[in-house]
Amino acid sequence: MHIAIKRTKKRRKTMEQSSDVMFARLADFRIDAELLRQHFLAHVKPLPSTPYRDNRVDYIGWAVTSRDGTLEDGIRRIPAKNARGVTPTDACSGYLARVMNALRSHGLTPFRARIMQLESEGEEMPLHNDAAKETWRLHIPIITNPNCFFEWQRADGSIESVHLPADGSAWLVRVDVNHRAVNRSQQPSNRVHLLMGLDANPSFEMLTEPWLPVLQQQLVA
Repeated sequence: MHIAIKRTKKRRKTMEQSSDVMFARLADFRIDAELLRQHFLAHVKPLPSTPYRDNRVDYIGWAVTSRDGTLEDGIRRIPAKNARGVTPTDACSGYLARVMNALRSHGLTPFRARIMQLESEGEEMPLHNDAAKETWRLHIPIITNPNCFFEWQRADGSIESVHLPADGSAWLVRVDVNHRAVNRSQQPSNRVHLLMGLDANPSFEMLTEPWLPVLQQQLVA
């Protein structure tokens, strides 16, 4: 289902910290989506990409920040005990570099930033989680289509599904909750996101609607 959450005073009272939320837009932040798309097509896509198969779906990716400054480091998962990838690569130039600086100026501490193009279409990634405790990633869609969704599974088995538009917003998503990315398009299409880990979880003040609370009962008006 599509996200459809009414704003109520009760919900604002029940959600007081970031751990109460599993999806939200980054507050007071907006980039020029067209400039980012142009930078990707003109400067990043011609660079050598790294193939990556994750949870039965295929990607190609370009590291934006890595441990050694190379384009391939960080496309595949890095053990948590290893150093964070924060060194800019050749992809991190022009408008993309400005986007990364804007995120840092916004109070975020990104690492292992990368651009990932989902190659599998009409495929459903199995639901999975990437961490045992509250963990967030930040996504900025660059190219998408209406059939692309980020989905979470609740404790009762129900699925929450949201479409992340490429409108210049930055989206914060929980990856310690069962989740998956899907592109249900049955025609040739692209789903390209700038995504990154965060060295520290966002504060509640950084989150704004639309959002999804962790507990379903918090949706009651």
